Amino acid sequence: SLEGYAETPSSEFRVPSSPTLGYFARMCREKGLDLLVETFIELKQRGTVPNLKLKVGGGCGPGDEAFVAQLKGHLRRAGCLGEVEFHPNLTRAQKVSFLRSLTVFSVPALYGEGFGLYLIEAMAAGVPVVQPRHAAFPELVAATGGGLIAEANAAALASAIEGLLLAPAQLRSLGEAGRCAVAELFTVDRMAGGFQVVGDGLAEV
Repeated sequence: SLEGYAETPSSEFRVPSSPTLGYFARMCREKGLDLLVETFIELKQRGTVPNLKLKVGGGCGPGDEAFVAQLKGHLRRAGCLGEVEFHPNLTRAQKVSFLRSLTVFSVPALYGEGFGLYLIEAMAAGVPVVQPRHAAFPELVAATGGGLIAEANAAALASAIEGLLLAPAQLRSLGEAGRCAVAELFTVDRMAGGFQVVGDGLAEV
């Protein structure tokens, strides 16, 4: 559902003075949060993107808290914790607001992700994505034009994110392409329109 994802005209798009890398998924190793933290630390150490921030949102249950605490300790030792925000267990409205506050988005899950709804949600907010060359991510990015694919390591992901943040025109272009593709191909109305009643059930058109 695109409710709440207000459109931002391209003429109003600006790279903020404090660009923000974002993650929104369960806060766990399986979704690659530790890899994104390493990517963020790599970017901060390069120093090419001034004032870069990291915002982490998503589900965080009792079983995830120890992992998140470890990541915070790692960020603290790297001198980066003060530039990272954690936003667990948001409502839908809070999630939409969170996504719209980002400059670029990445959830570098390294298991066999079959789709990745979080990517569609980020694109709906006009935020380009950077994902590893793994599972369904290359196909989804190719279908939307809403981001970039990089090798599944911190250095490669950092280079792709860095390149986008230093190229405002490309950042804007990918964000607009992703938003338009989601509005055309991935809405609940489009999905509902792809089915028809057949007897006592539904069949895909």
